[in-house]
Amino acid sequence: MRVAIDLTALNAQASGIDRYLLGMVRSLALLERDAKFFLFINVEDRARFAGSHRLPAHCHVLPGSFRPRIFRLFFQQLLQPLLLYALRIDVLHSPTFIMPAWRGRARHVLTIHDMSSFVLPDCHPPIRRGRLYERIVRGSIRRADLVTVPSSSVKADILRFVNGVSEERIRVIPCGIDDAFHPRDAAEVRPVLRRLAIPTPYVLYLGTLDPRKNLPALIDAFAELVADGRSEHLVLGGDAGWSPNELLSRIARDGLQDRIHLSGYIAETDLPLVYAGATLFVYPSLLEGFGFPPLEAMAAWVPVVASDTSSLRENLAGAATLVPPGDAKKLAEAMRLLLTDETARMNSVEAGLKRSQSYRWDHFAAETFACYQTVL
Repeated sequence: MRVAIDLTALNAQASGIDRYLLGMVRSLALLERDAKFFLFINVEDRARFAGSHRLPAHCHVLPGSFRPRIFRLFFQQLLQPLLLYALRIDVLHSPTFIMPAWRGRARHVLTIHDMSSFVLPDCHPPIRRGRLYERIVRGSIRRADLVTVPSSSVKADILRFVNGVSEERIRVIPCGIDDAFHPRDAAEVRPVLRRLAIPTPYVLYLGTLDPRKNLPALIDAFAELVADGRSEHLVLGGDAGWSPNELLSRIARDGLQDRIHLSGYIAETDLPLVYAGATLFVYPSLLEGFGFPPLEAMAAWVPVVASDTSSLRENLAGAATLVPPGDAKKLAEAMRLLLTDETARMNSVEAGLKRSQSYRWDHFAAETFACYQTVL
């Protein structure tokens, strides 16, 4: 089997979707050595697949595009179909929402990570919402031979927003959690926290600072803890996103600048240690297609509070404390309990570790490759 995978959506700074793309490729490469994989990447990402990160010989890395959106669209819609024909590709996997308008003889698997631009359009920048974008995504879903999603909640949203798609054409395949996320000694964690200027003890959030992440509720809840006299700091780790100004103004208005710390993007090598050093992880997002951060925190033996919604409920129920996404008071109560009650903390840590271990990349790769076999 000759499989092409479009990796041109990789960002310079890895997000959840980037971790999905890299985890998918590496797990498939280990699982299936009889297939040939052709990986379409941007020129800027060559180093990601070189040196110690080089993939096995049956994986062929083809730098054919550049990271700016206009180049990626040109490559995807015009050059990629020609490559599919020249390379005699059997299956094309488009793992980020949109597939080429023409694909030739190749069968097609499409991945939809979430339908948040349909469910919560106001939480997205203009380029990721509106009728044109929705038409393109709907058209890709209808044309694909199979659609894979990371959770049942995404499947339900597709069936809700896209007419003419049968339930049988949508496969739920949960992602894996990397082995890099595990408990660490304080001596290993301390130098990284010092270098990143992260104060201790700290409550951690990781992700973009976008409106969908519901960070005003977290700030309100944290302000209650500060008023109670708690000593913890709040660290907001991740890229500023497309709309950070309101959040920054809110932190300044509430006078929490010395207790809330925006660390910016945290490098992949530092991330496991930053998780491990946290006293508590909080993820108040309004909607997630999968939600890597809370599961990664669980793997690092950190108790988790998250929103009782979408895939977070599906993946975390029984292993994390879940609260209604719009209720800052209940969020504060859940945080307070896990910061003060040692029995509740240990129960949460044990349940979270067990849950995180059930998300494995080898299972993901086997089910994804089965999709390739099915479309053929």
